[in-house]
Amino acid sequence: MNKNITFQRCRKIESSFAKTFKSRTSIISILLIAAIVIVSLGLSSIGSISAKAPQLIELKPQQFNLDAAYAYVGQGPQNDTFTDSRGILLSPISEYPSAVYFNITRPTVENVACDAILEVYNVTIASDKGPAENFVFFAGTNYNPSFSDAELNTLTEGIYDLFDLSTVDGVTGNFRFNWTDDESILSAKVGSYGTYTNYKNGLGLWSAGKPNTISVTIHRIGYVTMTNGAISVQPDTESVNNKTQVQLQEYDDGFLKNKIVPTDELLQKNRFQPLN
Repeated sequence: MNKNITFQRCRKIESSFAKTFKSRTSIISILLIAAIVIVSLGLSSIGSISAKAPQLIELKPQQFNLDAAYAYVGQGPQNDTFTDSRGILLSPISEYPSAVYFNITRPTVENVACDAILEVYNVTIASDKGPAENFVFFAGTNYNPSFSDAELNTLTEGIYDLFDLSTVDGVTGNFRFNWTDDESILSAKVGSYGTYTNYKNGLGLWSAGKPNTISVTIHRIGYVTMTNGAISVQPDTESVNNKTQVQLQEYDDGFLKNKIVPTDELLQKNRFQPLN
């Protein structure tokens, strides 16, 4: 049986006040939350460093294709607030938040020699006037049919060796067990929508004025594999020269890219969560 696991972590705005998400979804839909998945944030060891000259490592081919299926950046819902477990009223971190959803496909590629893999990507949502949001997204699957949830928790720890958590605005990912060739799923949300703070919210991507254009740029920053319980972390410094970028189009009071929702239905929907 295939099943999807969705992870989400928002950058901590202030200790104990930022709203974070780590949710597990069922196979029926990645939008149906089945359970909370706790992900340890410790750093995993990747072995000792040799004093000899480093051996060149041939990077594994990209295991997943990501296509921006839907994206919206614009003014957030009015009177949007959230009350945390301590009864403190929180507001959205941005008055003009972002939401991006990828269509993720596992193409027919040579099977890698490991039990499971997570590919890790940098996603930048930027205004042409300068302001930008930076997120990390990962996609993964297992190649060993007996790969377990406990091993997945350990595997996920390794992604934090690939970037500085303090420099990104959030971490989101999808892991699908027994992902078959050419099968596609819709990703978890990537973006600032749904992030709350006890501080006064700002203008976000509108902080330098309304943008003329909004772009979404993505590239792989590395991958993490597990083989017989051992974690290996491999940065990818080559793909920074092979970034994929899409431009959003002006739509109403914001910017939109839409491949999944009939345009005439958007007026009745939350544009940041069009499938809810």
